[in-house]
Amino acid sequence: MTDGVIYGVPQNANSVLRIHPQDGVTLHGEFEDKWHGASVASDGTSVCVPSDADSVLCVQPPVVRSDYNNISNNDGKVETSKSNANQDDIQKDRENAIYRSGIATLRSSAHRVKYAPKNRKHDPQPRNKEGKLTKTPWLPPEIRKEEVFSFDGEMFDLVGAVRNLLRCCDSEIVGKFRDSDTPEQLLEDFVVPVPSTWRSVNGGQCESAQKYLSDQVAQNEDLLNMFDRLVQEAILPHLKKRLVSVGAVSDDEDSVTFYYQRPPTLRLQPGPGWASVKAHNDAEYGHQNGELNFWLPLTDFSKNNIHLWCESDYSVGDYHTIPAKVNQAVSFHGSSCRHYVNSNITQYTRMSLDFRVGVQGFFDPRWQMRGTTDDLGRKEFML
Repeated sequence: MTDGVIYGVPQNANSVLRIHPQDGVTLHGEFEDKWHGASVASDGTSVCVPSDADSVLCVQPPVVRSDYNNISNNDGKVETSKSNANQDDIQKDRENAIYRSGIATLRSSAHRVKYAPKNRKHDPQPRNKEGKLTKTPWLPPEIRKEEVFSFDGEMFDLVGAVRNLLRCCDSEIVGKFRDSDTPEQLLEDFVVPVPSTWRSVNGGQCESAQKYLSDQVAQNEDLLNMFDRLVQEAILPHLKKRLVSVGAVSDDEDSVTFYYQRPPTLRLQPGPGWASVKAHNDAEYGHQNGELNFWLPLTDFSKNNIHLWCESDYSVGDYHTIPAKVNQAVSFHGSSCRHYVNSNITQYTRMSLDFRVGVQGFFDPRWQMRGTTDDLGRKEFML
């Protein structure tokens, strides 16, 4: 027990159990490993003893300050250390939080792909244009390096397309704008229903809300057409130039095939809330090293103070923000580099679109770990 809150150690479960007198019962995290028993440290951290895990699990009381620093310990686990945050401000933020579940975002992809070595029947086997094995499942290091680049927001008006999509959604499931009479509502002023951020086991509707939003995105032709144009006319040509510059592909027309995720994932992070998206890399969820992540913010980070945090290379732990504005795209190698977003302590919602692109010769479109499920479709495009 810590500060009147009871935590359950995941010995025969996949999540940490939290029992709070006011907030009720919530589940936090998703783990394959198991722990047995715990001891509470002087700072309130519950240190869980490994059962079949290769490291301890540290469970800390939730904080919602944006001026907390995330650091990585030697085991690669992410823990939170306090800076000079004022304790009164921390308590005030906790009291003002409306979204108190362990789920930070409502997203349009409800897939759950979990890594397990036993499911790895074989490694990905990428092939070139002639169908020959390349034996190069990793993108070149120059391509894996993060980059921010701009695109024409008037030509590719993703904000407008998402705004129109949200107007058509059920307000009891996805939410509504604060001022419904304003023609140009700001995405930052979109309010997500609190039950849509709680799992059904806790009396919420998170799973059904994710499924509903996924269906709405998949069926919205205006958004998908805008997305296809952006990817095919701006993002993939930019990526091909980078690949050509390092000698990874030829500059000839139709020299390379890309496999891009379609539909993209739409994420809504309302506030004020406690939860953040935990640090992870996408290989933990079955994604390949021959694909590149793209993250497109749809809201102004100066309002909600939400950033994409990422490490520069595999397991180095040098987390840093990648500031990106609306009408900009961030590319980074999410399969190897751990990344996360911080908690939203403001009243302004954070929204973003993200997707992955596989590159022919580095990506195997036929590969999937046994026993996993994935609702992310791929579209092929030759350039």
